Amino acid sequence: MGSRPTAIEALAADPARSALVLDFDGVLSPIVEDPTTSALPENVAAALTRLAASLGLVAVISGRPVAFLEDRIRVPEMPLLGSYGIERSANGIRELAPAAREWLSRVRDASGELRDLLADSPGIRVEEKPVSVAVHWRQAPDHAAAANHVRQATARIAAETGLRLEPGKLVEELRPPIDVDKGSAINALLATRRSLTTFAYAGDDLGDVPALRAVQESGGYALVIDHGPETDPLLRALADETYNGTEAFAAWLEKLADTISPA
Repeated sequence: MGSRPTAIEALAADPARSALVLDFDGVLSPIVEDPTTSALPENVAAALTRLAASLGLVAVISGRPVAFLEDRIRVPEMPLLGSYGIERSANGIRELAPAAREWLSRVRDASGELRDLLADSPGIRVEEKPVSVAVHWRQAPDHAAAANHVRQATARIAAETGLRLEPGKLVEELRPPIDVDKGSAINALLATRRSLTTFAYAGDDLGDVPALRAVQESGGYALVIDHGPETDPLLRALADETYNGTEAFAAWLEKLADTISPA
């Protein structure tokens, strides 16, 4: 019995029936101290444009708001799924999961309360999104102390509001407790493209675990970008292939583009 093809070999074997779905931060874009400055490198944007023209599907699923993704990813007709799949944009049309609407006021209330609770905490930043609120401590001088403080505050607000608490890399996020995550989002996306036979998903954080598992259950490839000590061991355990940082993954994207559509 022969060994399994690499992800590039599998995707390139029949590009029109292959799908590549990607996280944004830590996968396409390098991790930065201030998340608002996150951007798509030019070489990655060029590779995505080439791949979108050749593969059956290229899409991005992120915890970021869909408006953020629209601003940074200018690839025509590429599906963009924000807020872990709760928001979607395709061909200039935005959609919001109906079940999320009733939670929007609680998200706003949670944002205000977290700002009050954490106002005097150096390096801790509250990020209000359209359908969730995230608290980051990457810029805190003492990560351990900041993590403890943030987790206590967010757990309290989650209990008060009924919002779901989701951990990430130096971040805790509160979002509607509805049955939408990156795994269900990718399954819904693939369900609309029945002709696709080969799948790969690239992620780097705990929020990517449902998508990595969903792709593997479909016989696809779980691609993990490894950021050293920040990377949870669960991601490495799930990975079919790993890449040491965003630059290594950018090189992989360019190699895939060159393999599928040589210049």
